[in-house]
Order: sequence, then structure tokens, then C-alpha cells
Amino acid sequence: MYKPVSLFLLFLFLAAVIHTNAVQSADEMISKSAAAIRQPWLNDVMIWMTHLGATSFLLPLIVVIGAGLFFYTRTWAGLLMLFIFGADRLLNKILKEWIERARPDFEPLVHESSFSFPSGHSMNAACVYPVIAYFLVKHLPFLSKHKKAVYIIAGTVVILVGASRVYLGVHFLTDVLGGFSLGLLLFFLMKGFDEKFHSFRQK
Repeated sequence: MYKPVSLFLLFLFLAAVIHTNAVQSADEMISKSAAAIRQPWLNDVMIWMTHLGATSFLLPLIVVIGAGLFFYTRTWAGLLMLFIFGADRLLNKILKEWIERARPDFEPLVHESSFSFPSGHSMNAACVYPVIAYFLVKHLPFLSKHKKAVYIIAGTVVILVGASRVYLGVHFLTDVLGGFSLGLLLFFLMKGFDEKFHSFRQK
């Protein structure tokens, strides 16, 4: 239980400090530094990487993996993944409209129209990829033997999605960290629920 509480407190801390001059200045310095290292080939890589955190990519991915798990093991993991992703999207929308932080203004490479904090792509990635990893490891014997590798791959994708948002100039670093904290919070809540439900069914 301490992990969700810690992540929630981290989010509250970030939400409280993002409008301070010191944090805003640090965020802007990091965004300017990211813009300064742009290269045409790296732009293409980061634009591709950022799509891995987009709803248009993740929703079909969840449906495909969920359907595959259902027909393979008769598990309802797909429905739980859809539910937690829906909660992720709704929570992100509410918080963005409540906090109303403006996005960076350093020649963004992609267009975004919503507010900046917390980063939706980062929140999506930090929630969905660990959830997918969790269910794949749980239900597929081959992957359960390589649990560490599966989670490392999922974590790497999450970090790269977050980095792409700063590089592309559509989020500050604290937006990404805020998205990570909430996405992981939802993951741990879902994981705890699934483990308790599974334990209850076995009794």
C-alpha cells in the first residue's frame, strides 16, 4: 500500500510546485536544452516513440492483447485493462482542466491543444505498459520465466515515451513526472485489486 500512497504524495508535491518560479525556470531550462539537441533523424525517432503513448495506439493494443489472453486462458484481463485505461484517460482530462498549466513554447514538433500537466502520454504509458506486462507474465508461462526482462522492456518504453514528450517540446519535465506518478499509481491499484480478487476466488 505504501507505493500508491508515495506516488500520490509525489503527484501532490509536483502539482503544488509547478507554478513556483524556481521549478518553472528549471523546467524551461530543460526544455530549451532538449530543443537544442534536435536532429532530423532523432526527430523522426521521437515522433515515432511518442505514438507509443497515444490513445490511438494503446486502445487497439489493449483490445488485441486482452482478446488474445481471453481465448488463451479464459481470463478477463482485457476488461480490467480497458477499465483502468478508461480511468486513466478520465483522470488525466479532469486534472488537466483543473490545474490549467500552459504547455512549453519552444517550437514544438507536434501539435497539442490541451493543457500540459500531467502529461497524458506519459500517464498512459506508465499505466498501460506495466499493466500489460503484469498480465502477460501472470498468464503466459514462457514470459513468467522472464518476468524481470518483461518489466525492464515495459519500463524502458515508459521512459522513452516520457522523454519524447520533453524532446518534442509539448511537455515540461515535471509534466512527465506527474504523468508517471499517476500512471504507476493506477497500475499498483489495479495490481493490488487483481491479486486480492484472485486470492478471494481461491478461498
